[in-house]
Amino acid sequence: MNLWRIGLIGLVIVNVLLLAAQLGGVGHPQMHMQEPGLRAEWVKLVQPWVQAEDATQSSSTAPQAQPPKIDLKAGQLELQEAIETASNGVFNNQALNLECRLWGPLLQGDDVRVQEALRDWPGQVDRLERQVPVGYVVYLPKSVVDAGQSMGQLAGKGVTDAFYMNTPGPMQGTISLGLFRDQQRAIQHQSELRAKGVLGVEIRERLGPTRIFFELRGSPTQVAELQQMYTLNPKGELKNCPQVP
Repeated sequence: MNLWRIGLIGLVIVNVLLLAAQLGGVGHPQMHMQEPGLRAEWVKLVQPWVQAEDATQSSSTAPQAQPPKIDLKAGQLELQEAIETASNGVFNNQALNLECRLWGPLLQGDDVRVQEALRDWPGQVDRLERQVPVGYVVYLPKSVVDAGQSMGQLAGKGVTDAFYMNTPGPMQGTISLGLFRDQQRAIQHQSELRAKGVLGVEIRERLGPTRIFFELRGSPTQVAELQQMYTLNPKGELKNCPQVP
């Protein structure tokens, strides 16, 4: 009976010691290795190489930057555009160096002979048909006549060379004040009429029959050849092309 009590007392003592040991651990949480948070802090402090390994693994697993893709079709289009631009620049520079001559006016039949002479000429040839001006008319337009300008009023201002145009056409209803072959003479007469108080006077070309011209463009050497060809075929005139305003 005494042995049974001794054993029971010993068991109680062991349990008390175990309980004391557990309570003592709570008083020092930084040493309790079973807490996951504390264990993580401890690992970070005493094992800094773990972070370096994690960083290396993260960088190795991260997606690598891919090199830019090359679009061959787009590159070919850009190259073609660059070639066309350069070609146009060369062509335009050549066009700026070309000289222009106008051969004409030519009657029907004469143009065939000139065209045959130009057959082997390497420059640019354009065949044109134009009405050739045969003179200039100084006149009062129909709008001025309809507004009240009459032949009697003109006579009162000293204008005697005037007649009313009633022939069907673009000049019908106007008053002609003179016909001139030279443009400068027509301009001078216009100024004289204005000085007499005649207002609204205009000048218009008098167009004749249709004639044929050849507009020729080439290098200085090619244009020099044209003069020799014209000497052999002296039809019309060979002169510089008129300047376009």
